[in-house]
Amino acid sequence: MAPAAAHRAIEAGFAAIADIHRLMSFHDAGSDVSALNRGAHSRPIAVDERTVEVIRRALKCSAASDGAFDITVAPQLVRWGYLPSPAAAHTPPRGASWRDIELLEDGRIRFHRPLWIDLGGIAKGYAVDQALERMAIDPGVGVCINAGGDLRVEGPEAWPIRLAAPSPSPDASVPLVRLTNGSLASSSGAEASRICGRRRVGPHVGPIRPGRVRRAMGLRRFVTVLARDCMTADALTKVVMAQGMSAAPLLADYRASALIRDAGAEWQQVGADWRDSGAHA
Repeated sequence: MAPAAAHRAIEAGFAAIADIHRLMSFHDAGSDVSALNRGAHSRPIAVDERTVEVIRRALKCSAASDGAFDITVAPQLVRWGYLPSPAAAHTPPRGASWRDIELLEDGRIRFHRPLWIDLGGIAKGYAVDQALERMAIDPGVGVCINAGGDLRVEGPEAWPIRLAAPSPSPDASVPLVRLTNGSLASSSGAEASRICGRRRVGPHVGPIRPGRVRRAMGLRRFVTVLARDCMTADALTKVVMAQGMSAAPLLADYRASALIRDAGAEWQQVGADWRDSGAHA
């Protein structure tokens, strides 16, 4: 690939990622997400078709995982200090969940009660996929798009990827994943954990259960998911953080696999056989 063409492709990829950030940032008051959080409980809000697509995929994953993946966990993350309090006049009630989101025609979205959504658990993977699409790389050229824990590779060669898992000891083994034409996303609850009140909390929030508050999950767990596209891998890391080895049926449905390590335990692999999809550990 000629240097000039490579530079154009790279610039196109960065532009795609910037577009997704502009549309789906929880922090940006001008984003689609902020517009929904401010007013979708009182009237349908029209948003970009890419935002609709990400929310549609998020709701599908929520339904398939019985709420283990849920974009309405933002209020808990605000309380724990992982997200800033949004500029909204309302506070979502306890019990609000992904089931309160309705996709309407013509790119409009309505909330059935006040919600704060956060697409941080799926939009980064989608941005990687969009970057690859916008770059329009020739199939014979190898490319790796790495968004810090979420990455996708394409091309004729396998890419060796060392998982950046916290090491319990200097001589502990760390899997080396060889990835071809696929995606990888990793999540860890330990490194970003903090004390809030009298409890240790983290950036991953468990599913809602009747009569109970949401709790932090995966505080001692590291998860890597391998899937064909990065949005799928990104979302499924949260499911595996919550469900561990019990996520096997859902991973198989998505033709994805996961590597899991809990503190003091050995690595475990679960899910579909990725050797038929071009990636293995």
